[in-house]
Amino acid sequence: MQARSDQVRWVPIEDIDEDGTAEECPDGAVLLLPQADGRYRLISGADKLSRYRAAGLSCVDAVLCPGDCLEERISRLLDRQAQGKMHFLEEAEACRSLMTGDRLTAEELARRTGRSAATIRRKVRLLSLGEKVLELVSQSGVNERTAEVLLRIPGQEGRLRILEQIVAGKLDFRAAEALVEHVLRRMPVPVQGGRRPQPMVRDYRLYLNAIRGIVEQMQDAGVDGGMEVTVGRRVAEVRITMPLFGGQR
Repeated sequence: MQARSDQVRWVPIEDIDEDGTAEECPDGAVLLLPQADGRYRLISGADKLSRYRAAGLSCVDAVLCPGDCLEERISRLLDRQAQGKMHFLEEAEACRSLMTGDRLTAEELARRTGRSAATIRRKVRLLSLGEKVLELVSQSGVNERTAEVLLRIPGQEGRLRILEQIVAGKLDFRAAEALVEHVLRRMPVPVQGGRRPQPMVRDYRLYLNAIRGIVEQMQDAGVDGGMEVTVGRRVAEVRITMPLFGGQR
């Protein structure tokens, strides 16, 4: 990056944050990205910054890139989108990075990329499918619409089981959507308004699967929960364990 004279500033070293991802510019310059809280994130020049710190200096001459770095990243994203060589999960990750790291709203990113804000939010939401599901989506070649319909299934483990069926059966989007609809219809539906619930499904295993889905959602959220099922002649006993938080007794 070519620095302009109005980009160079003396910046207090104590205001610079390092996250270990900084690269080195050929000329060794300290390149900083201003943050919304008034601090700076180090983009490159870690060696020079370390020398200044070791010498006991309180400031460093740095190149600020409030717009150029962002524009370059958006330009690279647009190029890859135009070439059609970008996997939809890569695009989702790039959008999320721009929205979190550069604090762009979905509307601002939409104006810069030609996408709609709703499309950007939908793409970023795919990243909440869960690590195992995302890995299989990437490896299997499942398309974006099929990946999106998996979001309707609660819990990563439930989504993974459905995705494995989709991949094994080589289902297209319509067939995958029908499978998800079938699974959702077989899940028990909560009754509103305080009325006594009527059993829509007689097979107890479907209710066990619904309960297991809740436990899996807890596990996906990092809660160390567990479920044990004992099936007798007339009843099925379900035991759920979870840790107590905040010193509860």
